[in-house]
Amino acid sequence: MTHLSTEGKHLPLEGIKVVETAQGVSGPACGRILAGMGAEVIKIEPPYNGDWSRKVGPHLNQDNPYESSALFLYNNTGKKSVTLDLQTKREFNKLNELVETSDIFIEDWDLNFRKSFIFNLDMFSTNNSNLIELSVTPFGLSGPYAHFRSSSITQLALAGILNLIGEKDREPLMLPGYQPEYLTGINGANAIQIALWDREFENAAGKFLELSILETLANLHQPPLDMDGQVRHRSGHRQSPLSSKGFPPGVCTLEASDGSVTFGGGSQAIWEQLCLMLNRTDLSENTSYDNVFDHPESGVIVDKIMEEWMTEKTKREVFHEASSQWMLPVAPVLDIDEILSDPHFEFRDAFQSINHPIAGKALYPTPPYMLENQRLNLRRAPLLGEHNKEYL
Repeated sequence: MTHLSTEGKHLPLEGIKVVETAQGVSGPACGRILAGMGAEVIKIEPPYNGDWSRKVGPHLNQDNPYESSALFLYNNTGKKSVTLDLQTKREFNKLNELVETSDIFIEDWDLNFRKSFIFNLDMFSTNNSNLIELSVTPFGLSGPYAHFRSSSITQLALAGILNLIGEKDREPLMLPGYQPEYLTGINGANAIQIALWDREFENAAGKFLELSILETLANLHQPPLDMDGQVRHRSGHRQSPLSSKGFPPGVCTLEASDGSVTFGGGSQAIWEQLCLMLNRTDLSENTSYDNVFDHPESGVIVDKIMEEWMTEKTKREVFHEASSQWMLPVAPVLDIDEILSDPHFEFRDAFQSINHPIAGKALYPTPPYMLENQRLNLRRAPLLGEHNKEYL
């Protein structure tokens, strides 16, 4: 498998022009997806310091941190950087000129910013009737929380996701990184492509798309309440059930000789197969093991049996035996180094080495989709104001 060069290839969004003023993660993650599919993405940054994510570590070059933030480099591959001070009329008008000739505009101006900003922020779609404008904010542009400040952990708390992670009788646990923002960026890219289709093939006008991080997270519940009306709760190292009917033991994360292994499933058929692998068919024949949540002691017993079975096995050995011989949904818990050397990721060219003039060489995750059995070829993130001469 190879990486698809942009030279001489027609990419899906080739010829589409995007202006992005959004900073941080959600909006830039959306723009990164569009750039990877061939769009020309012009990233507008404040002069001097640029996008605030440039300040966020780790930095790959301590001598020049603003040009080597791993977070910024990842979310801005394939873009062009232009610096504009939008507080001045002259440079705000320059932004308007760029947007007038663009197909897509990605911004993250929340309600407070819109009310306090000195210029009219609703003028862009008026001046360009074909413009698709995406507004990405924590809470949307209306409602009782629209003027509140937010962060990843507060979004996860309000959306009810935090309440499902951790031990039942302990404090909820946080997801790492910027997971809410990345999911919102993916949804934003999807919404833009639907609007593009509508414009190109249904002769529709441009659209103002509004997307909130909070509602993105609310859509992850499956469903928010159990299907029989019981509220879900934290289940520790076990999978949280979607129904109070629960499921047998064995759906959990346990220790092999060199690390953790996660066992998935939840159905009666998988439970019976697990018992066959453990050579303990007596467990599947005992109805007291049908629901680990009604009979917590059954989970403790099965956990011990499973860990004894894994005592002299590595997590990779457990993974291959359970998956290939018994067709069970099992996986080792990998750290980052193990992911980079994992044979499946390597076989599918899931990471691409990119050389940056300041940050140097680093591995970047490639887009998860492929064209003609080839990965899309990523281009490096821009230096601050690198393309001013091209656009100003």
